Amino acid sequence: MRVQASSGLVFSAFLVVHLLAVMASPFGASNYDRIQDATRPVYQAPAYELLLLFLPLGVHIAAGILRMRRRPRTFATRELPWRTRLHRYGAWFLLFFIVGHAAATRVPSLVADATPGFAGVSYATSLLPAYFYPYYTLLGIAGLVHGGYGAYLSLRVLGMPRFDPRRVAWVMRGALVAGSLLVFLGVLSFGGAFYAIPDPSDHPYARFLREFYP
Repeated sequence: MRVQASSGLVFSAFLVVHLLAVMASPFGASNYDRIQDATRPVYQAPAYELLLLFLPLGVHIAAGILRMRRRPRTFATRELPWRTRLHRYGAWFLLFFIVGHAAATRVPSLVADATPGFAGVSYATSLLPAYFYPYYTLLGIAGLVHGGYGAYLSLRVLGMPRFDPRRVAWVMRGALVAGSLLVFLGVLSFGGAFYAIPDPSDHPYARFLREFYP
């Protein structure tokens, strides 16, 4: 458990940056790019990316799958508290999409210097809105739920003083609702719901998609 907790906490720094960028988007497209541009030189530095991003992510996934396989066959998720069920549902969603998401966002920047940015995400949502609006919304909320409650569980495993989550359940619910609302509004902002945005079709990421995925 300590391996899974430690690796999750290390990866959570990357997750926080991306969630903050999306949550800031309703207040201006430049907010998304400003946060990403300020942090990208750090998390895309080769040593950081390999040792403090992909390695912890791989360890966290492997430890999680191993723990799932060790659970009794009679184990019923529906009997768990709501916060634990949401945490695990978020994990399953992220596990299903994480490899494809990483490839779609990181490969273009490596082979064609086409980092998505706000305009790249905006282009994707305009290309397949019926898929990408729900996808980005669920991806952000899953990251918020799994990362947020997972950080609490990890700190507890690593020795943080315990407290009863039931006593602050209203705070946890409020944070979840507020964060999810900001993620939803952030995804809507990619389509220009709150302010005018430039045509994203000439962005390097858009050109990459048209060239390699016609």
